[in-house]
Amino acid sequence: MSFLFGKKQSAQSLAEVLEDGREIMNTEMKKPKYNNYSGREVFIDVVVRVQPDRAAPYETKMKVSLLKAYLLKPGVRVLVKYDPTKKEQVTMDDEAPAILERNPQLKK
Repeated sequence: MSFLFGKKQSAQSLAEVLEDGREIMNTEMKKPKYNNYSGREVFIDVVVRVQPDRAAPYETKMKVSLLKAYLLKPGVRVLVKYDPTKKEQVTMDDEAPAILERNPQLKK
């Protein structure tokens, strides 16, 4: 039965952002349910092109915290974590300083 409780397989890779995460974030924050919101952390979906080391690139939606979406402009490259057996399950695995270092176009 150990296979039921085994560690999930995950891989890390770079992904190129294809959608404007800031625009998605702003649209989401205009919803009335976020007036005086004090619930769980909110996640949004942003379309990316994942670029695995040993496989062909593919497009999917990445889950990202609403609080980290402000840096996600088309063309920005971020680190993501994904399950190689379920490629549609992609989450951002990056922090703002690393994103800024990797994407000088974000610095003014």
